[in-house]
Amino acid sequence: MRDTVSADRSRGRPCASVDRRRVPNPIVLWRLRGATDDLRALVFVTSFGYALGLELAAELILLHLQPNLECLVESADRIESALLAQGWHLIEPRLSGRSSYGPR
Repeated sequence: MRDTVSADRSRGRPCASVDRRRVPNPIVLWRLRGATDDLRALVFVTSFGYALGLELAAELILLHLQPNLECLVESADRIESALLAQGWHLIEPRLSGRSSYGPR
């Protein structure tokens, strides 16, 4: 498998597992601004369940599969909290008292 991925990259073809042209429009959970680039947390619906994608400067850098939406939102919340604590800034402020994912 690794040889196939390397061969595809050397021919200029993206790896099929991260080819976003095949994925319908994702749902944006949050957007953060770092020192130089923006980071978005995205939700994709997959045949497995859901996937949490992190996109830095329009490049998908992480795709994490989750069996249900609740686990995905909890993972996204933990990542967002950690990044905010490290100095990232929320681009779109949330309404006070409510998560951007809806009521809890």
